[in-house]
Amino acid sequence: MVNIAIVEDSEEEAAKLLACLTRYAEENGEQFSYYRYAEANSFLEEREKTFDIVFMDIMLPGINGMEAAQRMRRSNQQTVLIFVTNMTSYAIKSYEVDALDYIVKPLSYKRVVFKLRKALHIVSANEGKLLVIREKQSTVQISSNEVYYIEIRKHKLTYHTVRGEYTEIGSLKGLREDLEPYNFACCNACYLVNLKYIFRVKGFILTMQNGDELKISQPKRKEFMNDLANFLGQGK
Repeated sequence: MVNIAIVEDSEEEAAKLLACLTRYAEENGEQFSYYRYAEANSFLEEREKTFDIVFMDIMLPGINGMEAAQRMRRSNQQTVLIFVTNMTSYAIKSYEVDALDYIVKPLSYKRVVFKLRKALHIVSANEGKLLVIREKQSTVQISSNEVYYIEIRKHKLTYHTVRGEYTEIGSLKGLREDLEPYNFACCNACYLVNLKYIFRVKGFILTMQNGDELKISQPKRKEFMNDLANFLGQGK
């Protein structure tokens, strides 16, 4: 179930957006929960609910959408934020509060769905995938969100994680297919990298946030850099 907040003072505009979201859910077998707020204060004061996606009008009464987003981001970096506005000059500033994107009014189903699909991809990636690592004498369960990168040497997989290193016998190919939807990509034949943990790319050297340096191979570089650009373009 994906929890969606609609922060919109106009009943008509809120109804249009809700109709688009409902249609998409019905056509694609998704399950959404919707919560509508007519102004920013009631949204910011919400304590009982957490949201995966927020559609925020910028021109709201009282606290405007941009200020509301700034306040939200002080304690919440995870929720996917999409602005809805008829003023593109404000919308350009949306990236200052780590918004995924913006939709310009009047709303259309095509526009909403294009942004929604991007948001759902990020929500799925944020949830992570449960990995079961079978070491020689123990079994470890860990979320893919905790993995910096996975290395393979002579059929031995080493998981470099925030908790330490774990090893098992296996193949990188199967892991790549499983983890690509969760923002993992291969920088060469030996490494499957969690894109969110990349600190720097310089030439053919990739530096991870844990300080490890990995080599980007010439054959993989173009595809890997495209994957990284797409990830950064999501705003995550």
